[in-house]
Amino acid sequence: MTTKQTNRLEMAKTLKQLFSVEQAAYAENNPLIVRVSELNTFIENIDVIAGVQNIDTTANTALKTNAKALMINLTVAYANTAADFFDGKDSPLSKQLTTNKSKIQRLSGVEAKIYCDKLYKLVADNKVSLSPDYVTAAELQEWQNAITNFDAKAYDAGLTIDTTQNATRELDEEFKKLKQCITKIDRLMKKYDVLNLSFYGKYKISRKISDLGTRHKNDLPPEQL
Repeated sequence: MTTKQTNRLEMAKTLKQLFSVEQAAYAENNPLIVRVSELNTFIENIDVIAGVQNIDTTANTALKTNAKALMINLTVAYANTAADFFDGKDSPLSKQLTTNKSKIQRLSGVEAKIYCDKLYKLVADNKVSLSPDYVTAAELQEWQNAITNFDAKAYDAGLTIDTTQNATRELDEEFKKLKQCITKIDRLMKKYDVLNLSFYGKYKISRKISDLGTRHKNDLPPEQL
């Protein structure tokens, strides 16, 4: 987010807090209640999109690809080995653990990690029954480490940089909607300049945007130069 957007979001969150505390002051003002609900929604949307935008996309893609390959290779190797052990033992584990590389490679990073972890836990939870001749404790640990060390979110971000670019565009759109929403709230709040001066005064204070960080030195009041 830009500094201007950050400031506007902080102002919006201050308004959200005010309206939460002062609900009794506008409890019968349905149009304002609707706008406040919209305000809260836009704030939530912006927070979510900003989270996507801030995902680190600078990590080395080759390293992340290698980490995924290692996780997949160990999963296929040890899951299928365990499947062979359970085959013919009247156990559903054989079918559940049978897998292949292409199946996992088609998944996103997050999906692949969840799937590999699921198979690992099936084997780990049944290691008492599993002969160490098939999967040893050291191999289980190696498998677990590969899954744990694979940063699925960073992998997905590195391969889909467009995601963050789209998030930036979506963020701009959400801020436009937020601005329009606050403008409408400004109009609806005018009546409280007559009906409830205390509430209106608190609103005006909350409505101010702290943007000193974006001003040039010559724009500051004389006492702040």
